[in-house]
Amino acid sequence: MTSLPDTDSSAETAYCIGCNLRVNLSQLCPGCGGTVIITPGKGLVDTGEDRPEESQSLVGTDLDRYSIELLLGTGGMGTVYLARHRDLLRRCALKILLPRLARRDQDYVRRFQAEGQAAAALVHPNVVTTHAVGEADEFRFLEMEFVAGGSLQQLLASNLTLSISDATRLALGIAAGLAAAHRHGIVHRDLKPDNVMLTESGQPKIGDFGLAKLIHDQADTRLCGTPHYMAPELFLGHGAHTGSDVYALGVCYFRLINRCFPFTGSTLGDLQHQVTTSQLPAVEHPSDRVPLEVASAVKALLNKSPDARPTDAGAAVSLLETVLGSIRDVGKLLELALEDDAAVESLGDPQDSRWTLRVDQPDGRRQRVFVELSDTESLVSIYSTCCPAESHFDRRALERNGHIAHGSIAVRRIDDTPHFVAINTYPRATVDVEELRRSVHEVARQADRVERELTESDIH
Repeated sequence: MTSLPDTDSSAETAYCIGCNLRVNLSQLCPGCGGTVIITPGKGLVDTGEDRPEESQSLVGTDLDRYSIELLLGTGGMGTVYLARHRDLLRRCALKILLPRLARRDQDYVRRFQAEGQAAAALVHPNVVTTHAVGEADEFRFLEMEFVAGGSLQQLLASNLTLSISDATRLALGIAAGLAAAHRHGIVHRDLKPDNVMLTESGQPKIGDFGLAKLIHDQADTRLCGTPHYMAPELFLGHGAHTGSDVYALGVCYFRLINRCFPFTGSTLGDLQHQVTTSQLPAVEHPSDRVPLEVASAVKALLNKSPDARPTDAGAAVSLLETVLGSIRDVGKLLELALEDDAAVESLGDPQDSRWTLRVDQPDGRRQRVFVELSDTESLVSIYSTCCPAESHFDRRALERNGHIAHGSIAVRRIDDTPHFVAINTYPRATVDVEELRRSVHEVARQADRVERELTESDIH
């Protein structure tokens, strides 16, 4: 297939993989925003008119070991409920394949089983965990982790403007989950904000592997996915691959910053033309200047040539970590971490990317703590001086090292003299406010303890 016809011929029909509505090849699906699969022959014509009643019918009932409490949503692959596992006493999301779809279309059953197999292979903080795959009372189901924060699509629909740093952090989390899939030989094939859930703390988790496919199985060259997130080569009939997942990640990143799609069209044919031929619009933010590093990363992820994109999500992670490390304001993070902390005082403006703090200790003691960026600005070091590193202190300092939960006691040259320091280090791209706050206090406490034990003084 080299192009999509832009006609209304009744012979040219497709069935939406998202909601199974019958659509014309020239149209985007009116039911779910455009998720389509182009395939010859018959499909299941489903208007969805009876779906609400059928979906609600299981609420308040038991299925296998689950008590079904609430309808969370209905999609093309089935219905998702909030349920409680009666044996383990935990809440979960129970995805159930509608029996009438299983009876009338075996392809739905195969895709549902493929989703369970693909998702069950992935255990990663940025992937929705699948706990079990089963069948009971003619219902096929997946037991999944319940993610309470809603979807990324809901966040976008709320019109909340994210900072460029927050948008990049979200994109990095999505890329990390996608990289786990790619390492297991799985291509997602339908990455989009609807399929990214957010925890209550804002951590993204990829779900819905209903179109996922092993990389080595590329015999199926049907047009699969959601058109706005599909790479140019997919419109031209090539099979999905890790690079096409990277392109979908780029569309998500573009939307997080620009609040719109990079390409649009009134018909599927129009959209194909824009994606395959038009220049990428400028990367713009509603209120902030977009750093060059961010714009360059978006352009790399959305390059029309798969050979010019990051080869897989692992490479995209490296790219986004570099970007986030270059744009995150460590001083601002530190300010947020310590703004209500009466025990910490800032000692003047930062010098050479180094912030100096004074941290009050028990019994009126104090400890000076330094927060600084590495020479490459990719790492954040938090350290506090204990005392000169004299040889007769070595054994006791090493013994203290074994009792430190975070960081370590190390030797660092200060004013050309070796000193013992308590130190902790974090990647700039991922360090958060809570880590900074906790580490400042932990480093100060450990340094003060070593100083007291070794010198019985309060110098630093």
